[in-house]
Amino acid sequence: MAKDKSANIRANESVSKFKLLSAYGGPGSIVHTSYGSIIISCIEEWGFISRIIEIRKQALEIREDENIYVPKHAMLEDLYISNDERLLLELQKSKMIPNLKYLALVPSIEVNDFYNTINQGKSYLAINSEFMPKGFYDRNGGYKLYSDWYKAWPNGEESFFPPKYLLKGESKTDAVSYEIPVLLKQDNLVLICSNGHLSDFPWSRFLRWRTESPHDLSQAVELFSIQKCCKKPNIQIKETSANASGFDGKWLKCNNTGCESSRGVSLKGIMSLKVICPGHKPWESETGSMKSYFGKNDVRNSFPPTEPCGSREIKVALTTGNNLYFSRSISSIFMPGELFLSEVMLKKRALEVELEVAKDKNDFERCIAINSEIKNLEMEIDGTFNVDDISDEDREVIFRHQEFRALSEKNEEDINITRSDLLVKDVSGNLDNDLSKYFKRILRVDILKVTSAQLDFSRVEPLESGSTVVQSKNIFRSRPEDVLVYPVVENYGEGIFFSFDQSQIEDFMLDDTMRYVNLFSRPRTDFAKGAVNAAQNGNWQLYLVHSFCHLLMRELEFRCGYPTASLSERLYVSNEENSKMYGCLIYTAEGAEGSMGGLIAQTRKSNLNGLIKSALLRATICNSDPLCWQSDGQGLFELNLASCFSCGLVSETSCEHRNIYLDRRILIDEDFGYFKDVIKSLV
Repeated sequence: MAKDKSANIRANESVSKFKLLSAYGGPGSIVHTSYGSIIISCIEEWGFISRIIEIRKQALEIREDENIYVPKHAMLEDLYISNDERLLLELQKSKMIPNLKYLALVPSIEVNDFYNTINQGKSYLAINSEFMPKGFYDRNGGYKLYSDWYKAWPNGEESFFPPKYLLKGESKTDAVSYEIPVLLKQDNLVLICSNGHLSDFPWSRFLRWRTESPHDLSQAVELFSIQKCCKKPNIQIKETSANASGFDGKWLKCNNTGCESSRGVSLKGIMSLKVICPGHKPWESETGSMKSYFGKNDVRNSFPPTEPCGSREIKVALTTGNNLYFSRSISSIFMPGELFLSEVMLKKRALEVELEVAKDKNDFERCIAINSEIKNLEMEIDGTFNVDDISDEDREVIFRHQEFRALSEKNEEDINITRSDLLVKDVSGNLDNDLSKYFKRILRVDILKVTSAQLDFSRVEPLESGSTVVQSKNIFRSRPEDVLVYPVVENYGEGIFFSFDQSQIEDFMLDDTMRYVNLFSRPRTDFAKGAVNAAQNGNWQLYLVHSFCHLLMRELEFRCGYPTASLSERLYVSNEENSKMYGCLIYTAEGAEGSMGGLIAQTRKSNLNGLIKSALLRATICNSDPLCWQSDGQGLFELNLASCFSCGLVSETSCEHRNIYLDRRILIDEDFGYFKDVIKSLV
């Protein structure tokens, strides 16, 4: 960040909106750009979020209906509000943000390729960030914080970015002195905590501690409570002459005369250092006004926001490490309110429409009566706003069951109320007799809208690992009741929905159940705990549905030429009595291969039967057989049975479950497979 607007016009980076809310990116994540590593700020620092809040304030000040005023005026600035009411209600409950009003779509903001400025004066909508780590090196290993290099730059603010320094020297031929601007090299070491905290590595404090305690590496140290090596450290990290790689071959020292740490210390073993966590949250820093776009000096010159941390140890990590950030997100298939809202919610909605009519007619008595009814209904709804007794896993099952119930039970007319966001056609009649008994319904989904939002994030380990020491961090810094706007991304696409016949699943007697009993009970690390729990909850039914979905996705690659990376899956599996479901949705998003009608063309009668049968038949052959066919555990956490890269795995980005819970034998084994009759007729 620079001191004024003109100094910051080049500090822009074009980042895909899908990367901002993804498994590896979002608030609190470190993103590597062309000018260095940055940390994305919390959503309060996102310009378009702040702008929508301002528009809402305007509506309240002039006493306009905010539900009409906000979307209308936001659209004038190319800002759009999602109409996925189901996702909004779910976020209110799961994140305990009851006053959430709007889901704001991340806008497309273009950066001028030549000047690196934001086009059309939309800098106030941009997403703020700051350098992370904040330390930079010169060619000789001299280390300073960004703010110190910034102050030392003599040639004007505009020319400092990207961060650089003046290399001074003298020509060997004519003894003429020169100054050459040279780009600085950013530090690549940070400290991460299982409670989600993130800190710059305090090199000067570490140097003092290692000088005074050269052999004490076994115990955790309160490194941030130790004084710097001297008043104004002049830190340098240089390679040693020893034949060692990485940090083992580096030497840290202070070049100030009289500093007790001037002799320096080796960095050998630094990656195993144990540090007491200071509770830093740099993504929550106030980076400055969106409109003036100049940044805040406090961000450059002070510690980030902090909080008490219950974790005793913080880990040393590289900024390129894969344990810095684990995002947890939720995605929603758009459903009209009539398909999922309770009778109480639908009645409240009808009364709100009736209230507007009464206002237009100046029927004040009727307005008072309707308001009273609405308040009574709101009290009844608030009584159900209890999330303490529902786990995140159960909440996800309930959320998906809403989709499954609508797609598998409702008629086409009810589903196609909002045809621009969801349009389906029942093609179950296209199945041959030998396949029809296995499926309750198959839908051709001509139009579907998928809306995704990030719930939170963790570090060191993903929350799904089941670890008891990992805690998540929200993507907002405000109190939950103050969150009014939440960022989301939308994708339009098309797909095929399969609903298995529930009675057929229940009547299916899996003869070889011991394969799964042995698979689930084998000893594994704590890191696999969450994955094993999910496998046990889904049981063999999860393996059946998931494997079927993967085989179809792979077959689409052969029959239509779609790479599996262009396809995505959405599984509907639950054995709970109140939310029992067995189905899957294979879809492709806008811009991917097959999103222009190619995927849904496979639901024609001439294609659909061949697609399913060919997928099953192809699965009978694997280049790794008989090892794959007879496997008692392979893949991640050894949770796959007869399924490997040659026969059952797809692109990692296409699979919801990291390519685990797969077994083709449960589908095609001639003795106990679910489709054994189909296989026998084909071979």
